[in-house]
Amino acid sequence: MADVGRAAGIADGINIKLAKSGGIREGLRMIHAARALDLQVMIGCMIESELGIAQSAQIASLVDHVDLDGHLLISNAPFSGLGFRDGGVVASAEPGLGVTPA
Repeated sequence: MADVGRAAGIADGINIKLAKSGGIREGLRMIHAARALDLQVMIGCMIESELGIAQSAQIASLVDHVDLDGHLLISNAPFSGLGFRDGGVVASAEPGLGVTPA
C-alpha cells in the first residue's frame, strides 16, 4: 500500500498482483489510493492457479487494464472453473470464487 503513494508523480499507474499485495481487501485499498492520486490501475498476475486468478477477476471491473492469463501456463492445473473467451477470463457462475479442486 505504501508503494502506491510513492508511485504518484513518477509513474502513470500501478500494477496490482493480489498474490504479492495481500489479497482482495488490500487490492481494493490500493485501487482506492491510486484513484485518489489520479493513477491508472492494472491488475495482473504471476503464474498462478485459477484460484488466484479468480480472486483478481472479482475486482477486475474496478481497474483500467487487466492481464489475468497466468493460469493458462500451468499444464497440471490444481483448480478449474474459469473460462477463457475472446482473449479474456470468464468467471464461473458458481458461488464464491467459482473454482473447484481439479
